[in-house]
Amino acid sequence: MTLTPEDIGRMVKLEGAQNFRDFGGYPTADGRHVRRGSLFRSNRLSQLTQADIAMLDEAGIATIFDLRAPREREADPTAWTAPHLDIHSWPPGHKRRLVDMAMDYPQTAAGAESLMLEFYAELPRTMAHAFADIIRRIAEGEMPCIIHCSAGKDRTGMAAALILSALDVPRDLVLDDYAMTDRIVASEDDMARSLFIGRDGGERAKNAMRDKFPPEAIAVMRSARPAFLQSAFAGIDGEYGSLASFFTAIGIDENVKQALASRLLEPSPS
Repeated sequence: MTLTPEDIGRMVKLEGAQNFRDFGGYPTADGRHVRRGSLFRSNRLSQLTQADIAMLDEAGIATIFDLRAPREREADPTAWTAPHLDIHSWPPGHKRRLVDMAMDYPQTAAGAESLMLEFYAELPRTMAHAFADIIRRIAEGEMPCIIHCSAGKDRTGMAAALILSALDVPRDLVLDDYAMTDRIVASEDDMARSLFIGRDGGERAKNAMRDKFPPEAIAVMRSARPAFLQSAFAGIDGEYGSLASFFTAIGIDENVKQALASRLLEPSPS
């Protein structure tokens, strides 16, 4: 996969994070643009160097939203703490971890794809408490912010997709932002490690995934296929009727959306 000039413009080169990028700048349906320099997404931040931290300080980062489960955070604590920095995290809402769900699927690439489609179909509901809190806090002005998990793909990708959707960014651009992970991840080993340790940081989960699936299936699970995110939106439609109804159900009403838009949308550049 080839990086586009726009991809390169979004990437923030850090020594200790391989999937760090700005997900602002997209046009909305009404012709405005999402402000750049306010919304960032990343993989885990446990390997940040002092040079990285200095760069993030200069960018004015005020808030980190950490979507990892408690044992993930304990295994790989964020390397950056500062008096001005607010870090938010949540208890896991999912009933089953990805590694547990994997035990129900065939040991093939097709089985891995089915697994990921099911996982994504459940993700908006199981992580709704965290996604709603992130959107509300951003609407209240907790920016510039970083949203991250372990690999910066699944939970982070879903959060970014919901934020962009709440701002009325067209679906094709939302899907492309998600798929950009496949184009820009610099270290496959980092994403593999994030996947293999599961959602709890446990060696048992890591070994279970390696024992269950061959490399071609692991490659599917590590990928950011648009079909995965489409499965999440289909799951929302199936359970809530529409994305608008989902937002209402999780407490993101029109007032929150308007506050979000007032903070993040600006006229399109001429």
